[in-house]
Amino acid sequence: MELNRCTVQQPTTTMYRLHMFLHSVIMLALVYYRLSHLFYLENVLTLQAFAWVLITLGEVCFIVKWFFGQGTRWRPVVRDVFPDNITCQDSQLPAIDVMVFTANPKKEPIVDVMNTLISAMALDYPTDKLAVYLSDDAGCPLSLYAMEEACSFAKLWIPFCRKYGIKTRCPKAFFSPLGEDDRVLKNDDFVAEMKEIKLKYEEFQQNVNHAGESGKIKDNIVPDRAPFIKVINDRIIEKEKSANDLTEIPMLVYVSRERRTHRRHHFKGGSANALLRVSGIISNAPYLLVLDCDFFCHDPTSARKAMCFHLDPKLSPSLAYVQFPQVFYNVSKSDIYDVKIRQAYKTIWHGMDGIQGPVLSGTGYFLKRNALYTSPVEDEFLGSPEKRVGSSRKFIASLKENNGYIKQEKVISEDIIEEAKTLASCAYEDGTQWGEEASHIFLPFILYDVDMQGFSSQLTKWVAALTQAGLSRFNPLTYGMKSRIKTIQCLCYAYLMYFSLYSWGMVLHASIPSICLLLGIQVYPEVYDPWFVVYVIAFISTILENMSESIPEGGSVNVWWMEYRALMMMGVSSIWLGGVKAIIEKIIGTQGEKLYLSDKAIDEEKLKKYEKGKFDFQGIGMLAVPLITLSVLNLVGFMVGANQVIITRMFEDVLGQLLVSSFFVFVVITVVIDVVSFLKDS
Repeated sequence: MELNRCTVQQPTTTMYRLHMFLHSVIMLALVYYRLSHLFYLENVLTLQAFAWVLITLGEVCFIVKWFFGQGTRWRPVVRDVFPDNITCQDSQLPAIDVMVFTANPKKEPIVDVMNTLISAMALDYPTDKLAVYLSDDAGCPLSLYAMEEACSFAKLWIPFCRKYGIKTRCPKAFFSPLGEDDRVLKNDDFVAEMKEIKLKYEEFQQNVNHAGESGKIKDNIVPDRAPFIKVINDRIIEKEKSANDLTEIPMLVYVSRERRTHRRHHFKGGSANALLRVSGIISNAPYLLVLDCDFFCHDPTSARKAMCFHLDPKLSPSLAYVQFPQVFYNVSKSDIYDVKIRQAYKTIWHGMDGIQGPVLSGTGYFLKRNALYTSPVEDEFLGSPEKRVGSSRKFIASLKENNGYIKQEKVISEDIIEEAKTLASCAYEDGTQWGEEASHIFLPFILYDVDMQGFSSQLTKWVAALTQAGLSRFNPLTYGMKSRIKTIQCLCYAYLMYFSLYSWGMVLHASIPSICLLLGIQVYPEVYDPWFVVYVIAFISTILENMSESIPEGGSVNVWWMEYRALMMMGVSSIWLGGVKAIIEKIIGTQGEKLYLSDKAIDEEKLKKYEKGKFDFQGIGMLAVPLITLSVLNLVGFMVGANQVIITRMFEDVLGQLLVSSFFVFVVITVVIDVVSFLKDS
């Protein structure tokens, strides 16, 4: 019986390929037009020639970015799974270590982090095959206290979920509108137990919040600290108290690695490396589920669904991870910041999955532990283990056991905890190849903010990181082409890593046509020239392609416009600045050791504006400078060009530039309306 099925999306694939062919012809025609007409200019050293070259470069940026993106549209697929067809018994299922990461209790509310932990503990998977770890990179005492409180609540919550088949196993989501279907009246006993559970959940929240607000337990970041590891729930101890399988909960472990102010710590990548080693000598499950602290497990059967791929004998030998999509349940109808990232999860990920697999998104994936220990270049990873992974004998033994699951048959000893502390120390990686080559395992790809400042800063960080990867020796165009990665898959990676090309094209198109209007220089064909029609067709084709990625996936024309407008604004601000930042750091030979952590703590006033579809520009700072500058430039250029048409009654020469400027002006006007509305409400 099949465990999974892969189906090519039709007629979507055929339509994509047809559009790809037609749009390619148009793009080649535009390149021919630009290059051929450049040599028709009387003097190539004039301002007109310079402007012509710049606008040509802008169009080339758009074309190259579009070309890279076609890899994601070549063979999009959808996958179905059949967990009921898993033939092995629950006792034979492979174990899973769940890793949850948090770094700042101020920006990542502790109660929300605990909700993620509880949802992971409540997965529909054998309890003895599940271990849940929290990596607290803040070393916050309140997080440890909250974890103990969450464990106590989970002992009531998880049996309740099992007893009544609850699907929404994050308590916060269950008691919100998202859990309405699960709260449908089942029987009187269910209603009574649900009320009791809700009271216990509110008590849990109050205990944690009161402990922090009263100062009883510190809720601050501890930047300089020794490693600390504590087993919050030891299954053996709990089993001695009760033999009821229904009330059992998974192992729960708190990990705070060592941090010293004078040492680089590599943020989430360093935290993941430390947790990988610690879990290796405690449970050493062959599979890892990695979660960001604000992404709860929406589907309790996700672990079994992931195993439909990992247990497939045909697929498993070449499979490293199974990536689940991220579903955002508290997004406004207009989605003004495009936080659903429709293009990523509905086009790019499905498209790459049809070739060699989607991008690792930083959260929500089931990873084969062995994939992290096996070099893609050399097969023998453990030739000299001390040089590669350090001197811990227990950790080396866990690797030599071929990732054999450590079945917990006795209480976790103090010796294991002490060894784990050594593995979580700053100096453990010193002098090892692991410390030099694997300091950044995980690259988060999360964008979720309800204000322009958070969204822009997060996007700048993301673009800078991807561009840095694209400029490194591991870029998809040189390193990738020589590897086992298919050429078309390399194009997909290139699309992501060189996405800042879009911003360069946008900046040039947002500036050169307007400047040329001010100087009386023509850079587009006259309206009666057949080439003008080619430009119109190219614009329509681009818009239709963009709309095809938004509207069919639960969107609308209004949602598409919000997304497109946000992309235009970010293209001339945060995306461009992220690309520039990466290039400058590459030239001067440094990479800034600074992380912008998105704020998961919701500001009620900002949330109200977001739900109304209004941009919040407060605190945007320097990111607004290029946006405002280009907005003013287009407005002035449009007014001068329009005035010229009125006076001379000749529009043939400047109509192309007027259309480009008017499009930006239209965006500017809608943004200005939002700014005025924002200031009025402030």
